[in-house]
Amino acid sequence: MSALLGIDYGATHTKMLLVDGAHGDGPVVARESVRTGKLEELAESVRTFTAGRAVARFGITVAGTLDERSGVVGRSANMPWLDGVSPARTLTDLVGIPGVAVQDGVATAAAEAALGAGRGVEDVFVIALGTGIAGAHIVAGEVRAGAHGGAGEVGHIVIGGTHRCSCGQIGCLETLIGGAQLGRRWAELSPATGDPAATARDVVLAAESGNQGAEDALAQASDALARALLQISALLDPGVIVIGGGVARSPRWTVVPAFEKARRDATFHRLPDMRLAELGVWAGAHGAVLSAAEAPHQGSPSGLAAATCGSPRPAGG
Repeated sequence: MSALLGIDYGATHTKMLLVDGAHGDGPVVARESVRTGKLEELAESVRTFTAGRAVARFGITVAGTLDERSGVVGRSANMPWLDGVSPARTLTDLVGIPGVAVQDGVATAAAEAALGAGRGVEDVFVIALGTGIAGAHIVAGEVRAGAHGGAGEVGHIVIGGTHRCSCGQIGCLETLIGGAQLGRRWAELSPATGDPAATARDVVLAAESGNQGAEDALAQASDALARALLQISALLDPGVIVIGGGVARSPRWTVVPAFEKARRDATFHRLPDMRLAELGVWAGAHGAVLSAAEAPHQGSPSGLAAATCGSPRPAGG
């Protein structure tokens, strides 16, 4: 039986997932995480990962604006080599497997809504805390992309502060809790011990060892996330908010305090049920598999046009 391949093409790490069957909800055959490289390097990783396996189609996530008709990335703040490129078409030409592209927030949300913490719920808002912050709102199984395709970009709502975001704004949520930003905030708060190149995991480990600067950086991040949760509740009133992604892997330092602070600071808000994602850092890859399962057969690999499951969208990457 042929498998479906999901590729979560993140700014720091790329996750590859093989799932048996044609519908995207079958058993996982294999999975692997590799350091992110350009598309030629990704193609080599895909060849190695899929060697000896029959793969029907792949889905690949895109952290950037994506035109559903052409499959071309408009802008990817953290992966600029994708600007002006059709990643699904390029990868298809390199590996000979037909594929489709999907915006990363949509992929994560679709997977959590269908297979994870949001299953069985009519109205779900999903946030993925990674190098960038992606989000998407799913109602009755459909992604609400908005009139111009930009809905759900929670990473770029302005929370406060003086830090310039990769998108060009000052004070975005991403500048305080994005995985590539936590080390910088730690170094600012504790110049003697902080490391601006530290990963989110490094900051958590430092906090667990009693480093006050790391604890302060994580407290600042959870404060920012709490404010974002209140804004989402005020604007959208979702039935459930689900939070996952790499930064959420240590929830007691980020997500759980944010839930508590949002409940404490709520005034008129009717806060929804707030849940940790069940698919973890693999949600985007599962969403890419679902996109591959839903995609029509699109002819020969060399002529394949990439597609998404929604309108052109900016992303939290």
